[in-house]
Amino acid sequence: MYFNKKLLIAIVIAFSGSMFVSCNMSTIKRPYTLSTDYASANLSDRKVVVMLPDDDQIVIANKDDVADDLGGANAKPESRIRKFYFPWFFETLKSLVSNDSFFLLDQYRPGLPLDSLGKKEITLQTGDANAPIKYTLPEKASLMAHGLDSTVLVIIERIEFKRNNFHMEYYWDYKSRQSANLEADAIVLVWDCKNDRPVFYGPLSQKVEFMLSMQRKHWEESARLLAKRIVQAIKCL
Repeated sequence: MYFNKKLLIAIVIAFSGSMFVSCNMSTIKRPYTLSTDYASANLSDRKVVVMLPDDDQIVIANKDDVADDLGGANAKPESRIRKFYFPWFFETLKSLVSNDSFFLLDQYRPGLPLDSLGKKEITLQTGDANAPIKYTLPEKASLMAHGLDSTVLVIIERIEFKRNNFHMEYYWDYKSRQSANLEADAIVLVWDCKNDRPVFYGPLSQKVEFMLSMQRKHWEESARLLAKRIVQAIKCL
């Protein structure tokens, strides 16, 4: 009788633990949103235009690394990101999507300045209900005027780079003991201009770990992994 009672208690504890894990797993939320109507959509027959952020939306916490690894000691760090990181990023995006009509804005409409498209701000809710994210869209009239009103826009609203503080250029952060890494965080909005609706929105991030020292190859790897992360999350391109 005593053995059976102990066995029953053990079963109850195990069952409760599994229920707790199950409940926790069921409430996990992604930090981004893929709109329900586009979860199984196929946008590969649409023209897709990628818009990269302005300089003031390229945030670099580790500016010294930019000059060390990408050169241009007398250039703005943001210009090095444009010259090297963004081409690596775009070429990987283009290679991974199903779409054959995939362009940067200045390729699709050469000489078109971003500020000529106007701006409207929208707020979309994702993840934490207390932390909605604001996004900037071109004005619909401007899109029509420049023949962009039937495109799908992939807007990189903001991108931030940072490297954790590693000890003596070794392989771990002195306080957290985490591996040394370069982190890239992007705020992404995919907008269906034809239907005037969001396809995808939210933050995505990627880390590249390294040992001893960070080099140009780690920036390139970061760009390619971030692009891959975006394509995998959006799914319908």
